[in-house]
Amino acid sequence: MRRRWLVLASFLTAFALVAAACGDDDATTTAPPATTTTGPGTTAATTTTSPDVEAAFDVGVTPAPCSDALNEGNGCIYLGVITDLTGPFALFGGPLTAAQEDFWARVNADGGLDGWDVIITAENTVDAKYDIDGQNTAAGAATLATRVAALAQSLGTPQTQSALQIYDENNMVAAPATWWSGWAFSDQDRGLILESGAPYCFEAMNGMSYLVDSLGTDFTWALVRFAGDYGGDYGNGALIAAAQLGLNDPVADIQQTSFAAGGDAAIASTVTALLPLQPQVIVMVTGPSEVARITGGLAQNGFTDFRVIGASPTWHPALMVQVPDLVPLWQATFNATYPWGVWSSDTAGHAAMRAAAEAKGQDPDPGYVAGWVWQYPIKALLEQAIETNDLTRANLRGIAASLESVDYEGMLPERTYAGDPNDHAVRSTLVVGIDPEAPGGVVEVAGSFVSPTAAGYEFDGPCFVFGG
Repeated sequence: MRRRWLVLASFLTAFALVAAACGDDDATTTAPPATTTTGPGTTAATTTTSPDVEAAFDVGVTPAPCSDALNEGNGCIYLGVITDLTGPFALFGGPLTAAQEDFWARVNADGGLDGWDVIITAENTVDAKYDIDGQNTAAGAATLATRVAALAQSLGTPQTQSALQIYDENNMVAAPATWWSGWAFSDQDRGLILESGAPYCFEAMNGMSYLVDSLGTDFTWALVRFAGDYGGDYGNGALIAAAQLGLNDPVADIQQTSFAAGGDAAIASTVTALLPLQPQVIVMVTGPSEVARITGGLAQNGFTDFRVIGASPTWHPALMVQVPDLVPLWQATFNATYPWGVWSSDTAGHAAMRAAAEAKGQDPDPGYVAGWVWQYPIKALLEQAIETNDLTRANLRGIAASLESVDYEGMLPERTYAGDPNDHAVRSTLVVGIDPEAPGGVVEVAGSFVSPTAAGYEFDGPCFVFGG
């Protein structure tokens, strides 16, 4: 194992910031501006009689068919994507974006949405490179504001926040690639963000309850997390649950603005801090790289008698290929909380997703699952707008603020965005364990559930507030 551990630092660079919506607020990076090309879109509302009924539309909608249209008689609705295809989050952003393209290809293959096809083109896909300062994301948003009806993806919480003023000024509704609890509140998302699944805060509450059910309350625990919205939201949820469940305070709360920026020294200092404490449970709110390097470092130094509960982005199946010597350790110690079912889950939505993936040669991947799930609210939004014969962005925004009856084909419970977040927020999650023989390397060890802590939590504001 020692030789394998020595190569972890070089191999796992690609995982260094893999954490869905992790918010390294204080980190700084330099990245080239995002680029897109011109495309369809007008600024003034227009009315068309094609398709069969009159419909008002403006930016990102045309009565002409989409390029490479399957349905020549249909009009076209263009969606945009702001993602990471070549930066530190590309491992997630690539499959995520592919799933969203495939989701709409399936819709179009079934005839489209009542006379309209929906498409994500390469020209409307911005590679913002997971820019921590949000400049690429904001630049991409400004360009897409002249091109698309809505955003199928806006990757990252601080990045999406950096573009939120542009979304607001242009009535651009977006599906986020982030589980920050703040998206549930209109004073945070301006009624523009259609999130899916339980936020990190509830993931953590359920995860801590799962541990207590397994271990009782007499265990020591440590918290290892990124700073910012990801570590803040999940970490605060774990702390809230610990207090409710009667656990002791964590023996350590290790926060890093960026483990990647700190390099080997940040990993080594974390391992060094944990070794003398020997916590029985480690709550990890990092990326796969940190999970591998920290657990590997502890094992190298003779400490393996621990359990890990990780947030959903802490696992990626590539770890099993790249660091096979650590797989037995993870099988014995590692669990992660997930907002929805794993690749092999038995739902109509999962079956459709797997069929689309298999047709494209896509391996099981958590990013692909997430990308697929995040499109259901956009589909419901467009369907309801079509029913009103008004596909203008202003109407899309008006519908989004109180969108109801989002059907996830069983991947999540049907939901609404109308009313008080305390009443409609999703609180159910599940827990997975590691199984090298399973698709994606994980299996459910606790099906979808809501813990008493999560059920009773008064959700009247974000669990983590920027600058708070």
